[in-house]
Amino acid sequence: MAVEGIFYVELFVPDLARSKRFYGDTLGWKLGTDEAGVAGFHFGAGYLVVLADNRPEHERRFAGGMLVEVKVDDLDAQHTRLAKADVKVSAIEAKPWGERNFSFADPDGYVWRYGQSG
Repeated sequence: MAVEGIFYVELFVPDLARSKRFYGDTLGWKLGTDEAGVAGFHFGAGYLVVLADNRPEHERRFAGGMLVEVKVDDLDAQHTRLAKADVKVSAIEAKPWGERNFSFADPDGYVWRYGQSG
C-alpha cells in the first residue's frame, strides 16, 4: 500500500459565489464541479473543493494553520498576473534549496503559495 499524493483540498467558505470568481476568474483554475453549495476546481494535477459554510457566523473558523503550495511553470508571470488582478502577493523569495515562491490569500484569508524549483 502506497500513498499516491493529494486527492483534493477542501475549503469551507461563507460566500461561494465570491470564491468561485476568485479561483475561476482571478486564478484561472478550471471549474469542474458546479452544484448547489459546492464548486470544484482543477489546478494542474490537483483539485480544490470549495463548500458553502452555512453554519452561524460565530461557529465558523477560516484560514487556519495549513498552507498549500502549488507548483507553477512560470513563477514570475504568475506573480505579475495576480498583482495586476489586485491580489495582494508577497515578494518572490529565493530559498537556499533552489526553490522560489510567493504567497497570497483568497478572499476568506486562506493562504496559498505558488512555487517553482530550479
